Amino acid sequence: MRFSYAPIVDQHARNAVFERMEAEGLTASAMSSLHKPTLAQWQSITAPERGVLLGCYSPPPEPASACASTPAPLLACAMFSPRRGRVWEFDFTTFRQWARLAVPMAHGGLSWAFANLDCAAVMGLCPAPNRHAWRLAEACGFRVLGRLPGACLHTRKKTWVDGVLVLCTPQDLSAIIQHKENVMGFGGGGTPDVPAVAPVPKQEVEKPVTEAATAARQNQKDKAAKAAGINGSVYTSPLNRADATRKTLLGQ
Repeated sequence: MRFSYAPIVDQHARNAVFERMEAEGLTASAMSSLHKPTLAQWQSITAPERGVLLGCYSPPPEPASACASTPAPLLACAMFSPRRGRVWEFDFTTFRQWARLAVPMAHGGLSWAFANLDCAAVMGLCPAPNRHAWRLAEACGFRVLGRLPGACLHTRKKTWVDGVLVLCTPQDLSAIIQHKENVMGFGGGGTPDVPAVAPVPKQEVEKPVTEAATAARQNQKDKAAKAAGINGSVYTSPLNRADATRKTLLGQ
């Protein structure tokens, strides 16, 4: 699935993002350093002078479609904030319905930032207890640079916790995207053709048969035949009887 990206400039649109995050219970994880984040705090954090609030949308409808006037739904959002030099900070939130696509959506957002912002690298600082956050960052191409003791305020734990410092460069992003394409079948979304391997025939093992076993087996056959009342059948070979009696006619 391909996505489209655009900055969310309108204040009403930015407010709607916060209200949706709040309805889905995402504000605590998106702004873990704040206790019960408010709309006013969100407006301050996402103000245009503080950075770029980037929206990730589903692909726009075809121009010929009857629904072309319908806006594409917002799937996720990312906040890019300049820090020092050409290094930007990155915070990313996906809405619950689209959480399974978090990694490819983040890849697209980072690609947009490297192409449209004066950005040489993107960094993030994740609270260590939020393992899903920094492991997702690793899946998106970020490298873990280190663990900073007591760097993050964790409101639910009501204490300062260690922070995991991560960094992603355009080269890191390209490498992780290329790796995932190779795993998916050289970019085709399938699996590479692998020639079928012929099954190896099971080796037959010849079990030795002793004379005692042969005699016992024949004795069982004779008992079964006698029990069935057919012991007077026509025999054409003395090998068919244990007593080697030759009979060629029924009853003789």
